[in-house]
Amino acid sequence: MSTIAVESHSANRVTDLSHTSFQGYLRSDGRAGVRNYLLVLSTVALTNRWADLISSKHKDALAITGDFLRGLRGNDQLLQDDVLAKLAAHPNVGAVLILCFDRFSADQWRKRIKSAGQSATVLSLMDQKGMTGALEEAQKELSNLDKIRRKLKRTSIPLSKLTIALECGGSDATSAICANPSIGCFVTSLVESGGSSIISETAEFIGAEDVVRERAVSSEVAEQILTCILAADERTDEEGERYRGVNPTHENIEAGLTTLVEKSMGAVCKIGDLSIDGCLEFAQEPPGSGLYFMDTPFFSPVSLSGMAASGAQLVLFALGVFNPSGNPLVPTIKVCGNVNTLAAWNDSVRRQSFWHRLAGKLTESLSHLVYYIKRRICDDASAWFQLSFV
Repeated sequence: MSTIAVESHSANRVTDLSHTSFQGYLRSDGRAGVRNYLLVLSTVALTNRWADLISSKHKDALAITGDFLRGLRGNDQLLQDDVLAKLAAHPNVGAVLILCFDRFSADQWRKRIKSAGQSATVLSLMDQKGMTGALEEAQKELSNLDKIRRKLKRTSIPLSKLTIALECGGSDATSAICANPSIGCFVTSLVESGGSSIISETAEFIGAEDVVRERAVSSEVAEQILTCILAADERTDEEGERYRGVNPTHENIEAGLTTLVEKSMGAVCKIGDLSIDGCLEFAQEPPGSGLYFMDTPFFSPVSLSGMAASGAQLVLFALGVFNPSGNPLVPTIKVCGNVNTLAAWNDSVRRQSFWHRLAGKLTESLSHLVYYIKRRICDDASAWFQLSFV
């Protein structure tokens, strides 16, 4: 079943998307945003509470906090700084308040964002006069940033300006015959119209190596991706139990999958008819239009963070059984063909942007299903929220 699902669906492809547009925010660097967030970014765990308190007092503020560390060295420090800087400069961000712990870190951040063209302010906690003073200063700066952000207006932007992150979770039998192929057909049309897309979760390609060899745009790209897959497989072996031995998971098996190859072949249906144009490191921005593989862990909150940091503005997330993952910076459209999932988790449908309900439509042509996805993409990118679903 899964192997058949990855075959070409050219006859069902939607029409050219080159003339399709959405209402978004055109940034000074030429990228397009689908949101205009007022971001409060905590650069280290020591400032997380500060960020939470500030954002709770401003209805439009979005706080991003994590267990970001001090004292990292070498590549670990470089990667953490790179990810944070890319989140601060994300196209979905209209203005950002960056919170640091010490003066040295704040000075480094001011130098880093100076050339980014972003509306940003950097504060150091240790430069404040007590917590009350820290909150007052941050609130003042956040209000100033909000005034700047509100001056930005939506304008018509080609859909080809989008980079779509591709994800799947809770894979089951419907994933390979409905959700993933539908996403793959839409993404094929988007990329052929000049857009970009990223697929990640390296371990999810274990068992689909032949697809990589066939779809990679060159032998060099194929070798880069296969090296990443082999490394991911070997890392799990070092931990005492290979990924091939724990996948499919119990919920995958209960939902109808039987082998890792079946699961992986269903997952790669998300690439549609496309060639894989390159292999990206974690959080690396695609160099141009096309479909790109990103080397990430297989835990979806982490892989989503890598694709968000690379500049992806939206996520298409294929669901079988339920998976709550998302990313605060990047609206998530969950595509599901499992009737039981939609019935059991109906109270969560409106929590993360749109769910697109494909359940009950498995006999319709893929072009019809992809039309619904295109409509939701345009609506969500333009922030035209609706409470009715197909």
